[in-house]
Amino acid sequence: MILQRIGILGGAFDPIHEGHLLLARQAIKEAGLDEVLLLPMADPAHRQTFAHAAHRLHMCRLALEGEENIRLSDAGLQSGVKYTVDTLRLIKKQYPAASFSFIIGADKLPSLPYWQEAEALFNLCDFLCFARPGIHTQEALQKAEQCGARVRMLQGAQAPYSSTLIRDRTARYEDAEGLKENVLCYMAENGLYREDLLPRIRPLMNAHRFRHTLGVQKAAVRLAKVHRLPVQKAALAALLHDIAKGMPQPELAQIAEHYRLVDPESTLMIGAVLHGPVGAWLAKRDFGVTDEEVLGAIRCHTTGRPGMTKFEMAVFI
Repeated sequence: MILQRIGILGGAFDPIHEGHLLLARQAIKEAGLDEVLLLPMADPAHRQTFAHAAHRLHMCRLALEGEENIRLSDAGLQSGVKYTVDTLRLIKKQYPAASFSFIIGADKLPSLPYWQEAEALFNLCDFLCFARPGIHTQEALQKAEQCGARVRMLQGAQAPYSSTLIRDRTARYEDAEGLKENVLCYMAENGLYREDLLPRIRPLMNAHRFRHTLGVQKAAVRLAKVHRLPVQKAALAALLHDIAKGMPQPELAQIAEHYRLVDPESTLMIGAVLHGPVGAWLAKRDFGVTDEEVLGAIRCHTTGRPGMTKFEMAVFI
């Protein structure tokens, strides 16, 4: 019987990015693996997570679309699973005839002898360790091997992406590099890794308007994707486009006139369309939005304007 060689790449994947996929592909190529199991952890022992496990699992599923020999495992999401040794025991039951190689970076190598139930873990799998620039591994490698770990060093190229940088950029409503397009859109549609504006928006509108706003966000994100526009900013403009819709017309007119948001003689003084420019003003005052592209899309989302940008049209439509 031919023994199947399976690599396991575990982590928070918070979110998953091209760097993770590159490691899996390189491990398959350099170590001759048959496949790699991607193993998101629900509650990693030594790491804080920012997105719910269900979201992280779904993003992994999206990221693996079109990938060959990389599959998703939910073993790390099972109840009571916290450490690598727990997941290996579960996976071993699923693949009793396979051998396993756990994929790590050189930064993890010094701590390997201290992992939970290290001796049992070392009997369940060997390790594929990717070298990292500036990290000296010889001493750590010797110590790990003395403790019973079987480690093979790999020389793979490191992608310039990190989940931390992606989260930081997303919090600023920027489209981070290193994400598959479908993962980026999922993050935007579900408000991941940025301030949750829904509790602040919900009291400003009735239930029908709130449902409409969520629908506009979803549609604007998808239009932005199709037309290569900023996806995160489209989500922000869509969320805020109707925040003035529920205000009484006299209040809308008073704000517009006082702050000179429109020509006083303009038909824009009609309340049904005045909520656009007033909404842009509120977005800046109450939500701290300074991006003129976002404010412009909110301002003209009902009436349009001559020479609209593609971004403004995505929200308008």
